[in-house]
Amino acid sequence: MELEGKVAIVTGATGTLGRGICSALARRGMRLIIADLDQERCDDFAAEIAASGPGSLGVRIDVTSAASCTAMVRRCIEVFGQIDALINNAGVIEVAPMTELSETSWDRVIDVNLKGTFLCTQAVVPHMIARKTGRIVNVASVAAKRPAPLQTAYAASKHGIVGLSQVWCQELAPHDITVNTLCPGFIDSPMWHDHLGPALAKTTGADPADMATTLARTLMPLGRPQTPRDMGEAVAYLCTADNVTGQTLTVDGGLTMY
Repeated sequence: MELEGKVAIVTGATGTLGRGICSALARRGMRLIIADLDQERCDDFAAEIAASGPGSLGVRIDVTSAASCTAMVRRCIEVFGQIDALINNAGVIEVAPMTELSETSWDRVIDVNLKGTFLCTQAVVPHMIARKTGRIVNVASVAAKRPAPLQTAYAASKHGIVGLSQVWCQELAPHDITVNTLCPGFIDSPMWHDHLGPALAKTTGADPADMATTLARTLMPLGRPQTPRDMGEAVAYLCTADNVTGQTLTVDGGLTMY
């Protein structure tokens, strides 16, 4: 699919990873729905993207609400008339030993990461089926390939996303809709600063502020963490690829390899 002039919805768009994805798609001329929880942040980022060329619109969304997802789709069609790609990027993490993970924390991670991916896709797909075309990219994590301790709910949700993609690629292929998964590696972000870094520092003894870089240097053949731009370029590829579906693209500097 040629991306110039096409329309993409990106959830979790104002976060570190979301911004990298949106920027990559905008560079290729896509019009964007900047979807996230904070309307003001969405509007500000949409204005930033629009200043560089392609049209964009900020839309507040709660991905755990079917009504909110449906409203987002309706708004996108009202403004742009079509939806060509959906990037399910919204995600949260809770880090704790399995014996200490609360039911509330479990529910939050599963609701946002897994249920949110389902609800957004369910809202968008009828439109794509009617048009007989579409690209869906579900953002999982390297935790779906090589999970670490303390990631019970997070790893479960990301493994689930891979499973959803593999089911949907079969259901939607007759409508020329591809469904793929992106598994990012280690990206310098609030998720690392606020959650993973402090938690892993207790077991590794490394500086929590530099945890992503330290682990990448130790575990990855390339020896460096990944960037939001890396992930944006991967998403752009999956949106352009006409004959790739049901695949999991892991961008992790060689951490998992298999």
